[in-house]
Order: sequence, then structure tokens, then C-alpha cells
Amino acid sequence: MPDWRGRGVGWRAQAALCDYLFTHTPAERIEARTHPENIAEQKSLEKAGFRLEGVLRSIEFRAGAWRDGWVYGRLRGDTP
Repeated sequence: MPDWRGRGVGWRAQAALCDYLFTHTPAERIEARTHPENIAEQKSLEKAGFRLEGVLRSIEFRAGAWRDGWVYGRLRGDTP
């Protein structure tokens, strides 16, 4: 929904979901993945308290080429 881009809805939803899961489940870790060129998603994840943990090399074949992926994680004890 292009009209809602850049308004902070995404990162707030991600943070709220993490808070809910940490409150109501025994989950210790939540993981998210994105592509290196997806700057908006990277910023959103970081605002929601996720930390970049590493690169998964050639994890996906798309548009005729193998592409890397970035892994983000948030632990129960992390603060956003």
C-alpha cells in the first residue's frame, strides 16, 4: 500500500508483534530475513529492535541469479 509507506507503520507493527510474542509465549528469539538492497526493511527491522546477525550467501535463486540474504534477530532481552 504505497500511501502508507514511510509513515512508521511497519516497524511499529513488527515491534508490537515481538512484544506480544515475548509476553505470551516462551519464545527466546525472533528472526527476520531480507535482501541486501531492501534498505527500507533493514531500517524497519532495526527500529523494531532487530540486529543484523549475518549474511546467508546464495540463499535464493531469483531473476536468473543467486542472491544473498541478510538475517536479523531479536532476543527476549534486547531492547528496541
